[in-house]
Amino acid sequence: MRQLKHALLTASKLVGLFRLAGYLTGGGLRILCFHGVSLADEHRFRPKLFMQADTFEGRLALLQRHGFPVLPLGEAVERLREGTLPPRAVAITVDDGFYGTYGEAMPRLRRLGMPATLYVTSYYVLKPGPVFELVVQYMFWKTRRVEVDLGGLGPATPLAVSLRDEAAQKRVMHQIIDYGNAQGDEAVRSELLRKLGARLGVDYEEIIRRRLFGLMSLEEVRDLAAQGVDVQAHTHRHCFPEEEWAARKELADNRAVLEPATGRRLEHFCYPSGVWSARHWPWLASEGMKTATTCDEGLNYPGTPVLALRRFIDGEDVSTLEFEAELSGFSELVRTGRQAIRRLLEVGGARSLTCLLAAFAP
Repeated sequence: MRQLKHALLTASKLVGLFRLAGYLTGGGLRILCFHGVSLADEHRFRPKLFMQADTFEGRLALLQRHGFPVLPLGEAVERLREGTLPPRAVAITVDDGFYGTYGEAMPRLRRLGMPATLYVTSYYVLKPGPVFELVVQYMFWKTRRVEVDLGGLGPATPLAVSLRDEAAQKRVMHQIIDYGNAQGDEAVRSELLRKLGARLGVDYEEIIRRRLFGLMSLEEVRDLAAQGVDVQAHTHRHCFPEEEWAARKELADNRAVLEPATGRRLEHFCYPSGVWSARHWPWLASEGMKTATTCDEGLNYPGTPVLALRRFIDGEDVSTLEFEAELSGFSELVRTGRQAIRRLLEVGGARSLTCLLAAFAP
């Protein structure tokens, strides 16, 4: 299926459909979403979440080579509403605040003079260690052992686990994650990771040394803000609850960490994991948030709700051709066509579709 998609995209580009799509969708704001830049092999472990530095640099070079205007997010959204947005305008966003963003992504953006909005979740900014859940999952992915003793790493972890059994491996992995999350103490979680690494034959000290799955420090956030990077809100604990008091607390805790470091009020928000609801909008508006981005695919037009902006989520698993298809607007037109056909089938069934196709027959 992926080969067929690639062939169709190649043919579409060769006959000029990407260029035509760029003309037809030129008024739409393209918001790109990146996450982590790999420091080791994270891009192979989670290709949707991490990409190689060379891949990231290639994306920026493509934007520059094809003349896409890259604007700061706030300016881009304001100009979209005013009707002054340049054709095929792009805004770049980077989620979470991984150390790789500081060490690899931001220097490349700065070298090319491209602005970006960095959404930072702040809990691990205050903690020196890596994101616990990601490291547990990474260790199970990384290990080459086929049977391990995991007894004592949780209340019910078995003495012998066959890692050839994917269901058993997944079950015990989540037992360890749940147990670690219930501890509420990073020192305890760190010791748990050290023990797990020893059992699985994965060097936890190397993960710490290279800062894999770690976020940038408060000093590094402060450094980026001093360089003019647009640091914005992404909650404190990477969650945005449905309960109003809890959602507002996430924002307040996030602001309490980031605003003193940046020296300015946070005005733009990113929904963690792309989970959002229209119920959130009045809370965000009352907190002074001017925009909020989702993980929903698509371009943004003047009628797009500013608290539900769409983005294209990039990653190592996205080919250059697929990236070009999104940038050109070709993928957007394909999605729109699919939705129109789906609605047609729901309303009038296959007979209506047959009549529509007949109308375009020679």
